Amino acid sequence: MRKFAAIIAASGLALAACSSDSEPETEPVEETDGAAGTMTDTQDTEEAESDEEGGGVSVDEGLFNVEVTIPSTFFEGEDPEQVAANVDNAEEATVNEDGSITYKMSKAQHEEMMQEVATSVEEATTTITESGDYPSIQAIETSDNYDQFIVQVDREAYENSFDGIATMTLGVVGSLYQLFNGEDPDSYKVIVEMEDAESGEVFNTTTYPEALEEMGEE
Repeated sequence: MRKFAAIIAASGLALAACSSDSEPETEPVEETDGAAGTMTDTQDTEEAESDEEGGGVSVDEGLFNVEVTIPSTFFEGEDPEQVAANVDNAEEATVNEDGSITYKMSKAQHEEMMQEVATSVEEATTTITESGDYPSIQAIETSDNYDQFIVQVDREAYENSFDGIATMTLGVVGSLYQLFNGEDPDSYKVIVEMEDAESGEVFNTTTYPEALEEMGEE
């Protein structure tokens, strides 16, 4: 089964550190702790919608199925029909008039999809810390639902490098996890904190999606 991370790769949003073509993990990553898409009994009987025209991701939870609508902004430069065809862990994939794509899937498929997105986040953090491409970054701690990242760095080396691009990757994959999990696109936040590994001082904090919005305005 193709990973739902194919959508993440198609978004083109600073995901060079994410391995989009590796096979999905058979076990959920430890940090997810059930947060990777597991529904409660209460959620089974209610609908949760977060929708902003051309902007947010809408997750509509019915009794037996889940519909996830991903806006066209995530596929800029890509053929939405091809993106829809490349993800097969959904029962239906419909390209809407505005270019967004609506995936209809079972509860089990949605849970699997969330596990795959969580795996993509973990792959990104592992690549950043172990690839050698960002030598000033020593470790990354994450919250259970990936709305906070603490990046431990050699501060002097970090401030004299371009390793900060990695923090954008964390902000984007964390944001995608929030949106695919049904968080309100108007109020969710992903916080990336830069911490001096030697002193423990947090010397910089970036909040997403505000950071991406500010970059788009420049």
